[in-house]
Amino acid sequence: MKWLKRSIRTKLAVFLLISIAVPMLASIIITNLRTSNIVTEGAVRQNAKLLIQGKINMANYLDQFNQISLLPYNDTKNTDTLYRILEQGKTDYLSEEEVYRSLQSMGRSIKEIYQVYLHSNSAERGYLFTRGLYKKDDQLTPGNGAALPEGTAYRVEPAHESGSYGIDKPPRYSPVQVISFHRSILQIPGDRIIGTLAIDVTPDIIDAICNELYDREQEQLYLLSGDGTVVYGPQPDQRGKRLTDPWARHVLQLAAANGQGYYQSVSGSSFQGVYVYDRLTDNDMNWTMVKVIPEQVLQAGTQQVTEVNSIVLGISLLLIIAAALIVSFWITKPVKVLTGYVNRIQSGELDTDIRLQREDEIGQLARRFRIMMETINNLVLREYKMELANKTNQLKALQAQVHPHFLYNALQSIGTAALQHGVADVYKLIMLLGKMMRYSMNTAEEFVAISQEISHTSAYLELQKQRFGSKLTYQIEVQPATEQILVPKMIVQPIVENVFKHAFDPIGGELAVDIETELQDGFVRIRIIDNGPGMSPDKREQIEARLSRQSDAFLTAAISDHIGLANVYARMLLYFGDRAGITLEPGEAGGLTVTLHIPHVTGGERL
Repeated sequence: MKWLKRSIRTKLAVFLLISIAVPMLASIIITNLRTSNIVTEGAVRQNAKLLIQGKINMANYLDQFNQISLLPYNDTKNTDTLYRILEQGKTDYLSEEEVYRSLQSMGRSIKEIYQVYLHSNSAERGYLFTRGLYKKDDQLTPGNGAALPEGTAYRVEPAHESGSYGIDKPPRYSPVQVISFHRSILQIPGDRIIGTLAIDVTPDIIDAICNELYDREQEQLYLLSGDGTVVYGPQPDQRGKRLTDPWARHVLQLAAANGQGYYQSVSGSSFQGVYVYDRLTDNDMNWTMVKVIPEQVLQAGTQQVTEVNSIVLGISLLLIIAAALIVSFWITKPVKVLTGYVNRIQSGELDTDIRLQREDEIGQLARRFRIMMETINNLVLREYKMELANKTNQLKALQAQVHPHFLYNALQSIGTAALQHGVADVYKLIMLLGKMMRYSMNTAEEFVAISQEISHTSAYLELQKQRFGSKLTYQIEVQPATEQILVPKMIVQPIVENVFKHAFDPIGGELAVDIETELQDGFVRIRIIDNGPGMSPDKREQIEARLSRQSDAFLTAAISDHIGLANVYARMLLYFGDRAGITLEPGEAGGLTVTLHIPHVTGGERL
């Protein structure tokens, strides 16, 4: 056991040889010895599950017709229902209309229903609804053997040719293959038969269900009634005929005794293979689904497994030997390099550049580790910048505050004096100024509702309105869906203030300002539109290029030195990342449109 004292390379090579090669070799040998039985049992289990699913689908489909045949029992208390008509043997006009409506409803409930037949014992009358055509005639007894034996309330008749149930009035249809569902309608309470119902169904869906259960080129599938009549078979001409082959009788006996299972043909018989069967007993049915699988189909998997195992064994031995020689250099060397990077990071060098040029899992681990460290560094830097921005804004607010309570009280006193002297406009202006100061000096909130931001901007515009009079008009349209969405504080009023600085001539010009908000495609868009002289394309491109430089120097300078467009954009970047943006566009009638694009995030979350 001296190899235990050697390096990890030697240990790993020996471990690979022992843990992979030996179990694989033993597994392949054992598998080849038992492949035939395993594949056969697996095929039987798989086909048994397939037949179970087919049986479930078949039972669910056929149960619909059982439910339809129970419709005459709906609402037995009312006088004008189909049940009461059959019970009392009514033949008046309204009763005939109700019979027609009921048969039409049943006949059109499922598209595979070919026709519906009803016989009223008391009225001695038969009704037939075929493909939209309604016929009726006097009948002493149900036609075409629709009547059920005494003591039988429900029966499913295997595939057969359709008939007219004794109502031979024109037009007449050519017979088609159908499956019939017969039900005796009994008086409740009691067991007196008041009517007989028959529903003829084309076997289209049954064929579709069966076709999905086997390979028609190599296998066979039969759906047999209790007496061996073929409901579905691989050959269409077999339907409706009784299958008399010995294997069919034997499988039906096994199905009657066991319900489901399989039967393997005996050696020497004309057919070598397996019969997998499952019995359908829902709704008083007695059908058996049988799948016939030839031996060559079963053993095809065995041969493939043997060939694959032999190839895998040879290739695996070569790969294991090669892996045992190179695995230590392939794994341990990059692990050592990555460990060196981790040691440097552990010593405090958080900006260590991890470079490991590999495309395997270790290379992916190194890249993800590098991305993780970059993320950590960016988060640290981002939180530092956010903290710097908050402290800077708080400092500016504190510098401008100058005893706010004293100022608020002084403004309130001046406003009260204005009211006492009958100067309401002066009071209004003072209150608007106080509202703006209170909003600006509140440093406790980073995010505010759009309605609050617009209200602050509206107060600013109203003050300007008092200053410039009719030369200034403004309009604000806030989409109701955006009112309570949170946005960074002080992002609209600085943009509006820029309009007065750069787009308004107070001597002879007139200014119109429109503010709009909307929520679209996960973004809140705030537009500030003016009718000023606008901006040249060169100037607009210069500003947009300057805003697109998202460097640390730009962000720090924008936050520290500006209160206009650059400051607003810098704070949007810090809060929402590069998904946020500002666009400058010429207005349709001149002027400039500034649009703020803000991602809609709940509760002011940062991206």
